[in-house]
Amino acid sequence: MNKNQKFLIGSVGALLTGIAIGLLVAPKNGKDTRKLIKSKATDLSGTAKDKYEKSLEELSVLADKLKEGFLKNVSAVKDKAGSVADNVNDKVRGVVNNNN
Repeated sequence: MNKNQKFLIGSVGALLTGIAIGLLVAPKNGKDTRKLIKSKATDLSGTAKDKYEKSLEELSVLADKLKEGFLKNVSAVKDKAGSVADNVNDKVRGVVNNNN
């Protein structure tokens, strides 16, 4: 985990802690505070779910691009290997024919 990820996790944790403390010391009765906490938790979970789904879509697109690039490279290597094999085969036949 790099420094930016650690900072982001720490910032989110501090933000959530601040929100929780603010809600707990707010001058509202318990029922209203619980409703507010539930509402905020629902909002946060919805946002987290949306970001998770968006990340999955982006990763899927990236995986497809990587796969496409890999298959192109494999194809190019196969073509090059075939060409080299043909060239070696021709040279070996030339040497064998010259020795006969």
